[in-house]
Amino acid sequence: MQAKKIVKNKVVGSWKFLSAYSAFHKLHKSIYNSPDFQKVSLTKDEKTEYRNYWKAVSPVISFKTVEISKSLSGSFNKRIIPEEFYSLYIERFLNNERNVEFLAHKSVYNKWFGRGIFPKDFFHKLDGSYYTYEFEAIDDIEAFIDKEVDSTDFPIVIKPNKDSYGGKDVYFVNSKEDIKEIIKQHPNLVVQEKIEQSELINAFNKDSINTVRVSLYKDKDNVVHMLNSGIRIGKDGSLDNVSDGGIVCSIKLNGMLNEYATDIDEKKYLSHPNSGFVFEGESLPLYEDLVEASKSIARSVIGARIISLDMALDSTDRWRCIEINLFGQTIRIPQNAGESFLGEYTDEIINDLIKSKR
Repeated sequence: MQAKKIVKNKVVGSWKFLSAYSAFHKLHKSIYNSPDFQKVSLTKDEKTEYRNYWKAVSPVISFKTVEISKSLSGSFNKRIIPEEFYSLYIERFLNNERNVEFLAHKSVYNKWFGRGIFPKDFFHKLDGSYYTYEFEAIDDIEAFIDKEVDSTDFPIVIKPNKDSYGGKDVYFVNSKEDIKEIIKQHPNLVVQEKIEQSELINAFNKDSINTVRVSLYKDKDNVVHMLNSGIRIGKDGSLDNVSDGGIVCSIKLNGMLNEYATDIDEKKYLSHPNSGFVFEGESLPLYEDLVEASKSIARSVIGARIISLDMALDSTDRWRCIEINLFGQTIRIPQNAGESFLGEYTDEIINDLIKSKR
C-alpha cells in the first residue's frame, strides 16, 4: 500500500508540474505574440544571477516571467518570482491547510467576519438548495424573493459563491424576475447588494467598478504584513478584471501609483483610455485606511499565510471587501512594475521553503 501511495503521489505531482508549465507557456506565448508587447531580453549575466537565486527551489527555471517584468519596467530584479514556482511551490507551502479554502467561500463571509465588512447577503444557493443569510432553509424561493427583496435594493449582484475566477458568471440585475431566472442556472451562488462606488474611485473611471487587489503575508508569528496592491479598472464597458478586458495599475507601498497600467497582453497604458486619468504622480485615495482594513480581515483568516483581497471603496468612503482569494492568486500586478510579489519578505520565504524540502 505504501508503494502504491508513493507512485500515486509522484504521478499527481508530475501532472501538476506539467499542467502548470503548460498553462504558463501558453500565457507567456500570447504575451510575446502581442503586437503591443516590446520584448527586452535578459543579458547572460542576468540569466546566471536569476538561475543561481532560484535553482534551490527547482532546477527547471523559466525566464519568461522575469523577462516580461524587465521588458515592462526597464529593470531586472532577481527576486521576481517565476509564475510556475509560485503556483507549484510557494502558494502551496504557505497555504498548506487542507481546509483553508472554506474561507474563500463567499457564502460564509458575513457569518465568519461579521456583517458590514462584506456586501449584504439576501440569500444563498448551496448545492441546489436555498438559504437565508442566516442559513435557514427557504422552501419557496420565489415567494421569498417577492417578500424580502425591495425595489430600493436594486441593482443586485448574483455571483458564484465558490470556484469563480476573473468575474465569470457575475450578473447585475434590476428586477425580481431577473433574479428568479438567473438563479435557476447555477447550483451554487450568492445574491447580494451592489456596493456603490466612492466618487474618489470614480475619478479613475466612473463607468466601471474599480477594485483594489491587496496581497498580504502572515509570518510565522502571525503578524500580518502588506505585500502589494493594485487598482483594477474596467475599460470600454468591461468589468475590472484583466481577463474581462480591464487594466491594472500597481500601487507602491507609500500609496503612489505606478506610472503605467497593463492589460492581459501586457500593453502599457500611461492613462486610462476612456477617462483619460493619468497614473504617474497620483496616489490611491485613503491608502492607509485600505492597509488597516485589509490587515484586519487577514488576521481573521486562519490556516493561510498568503491572502489576497478584492477591496472596494464605498459611497461613504469606507473600504469594503468583495472577495477573498487564497489559491490561484495572481502575482503579476507588482511584478509587471518590476517589484517581487513577496517584496522584502522574498528571501525569508524562499529560505523557509527550501528548508522544508530537505
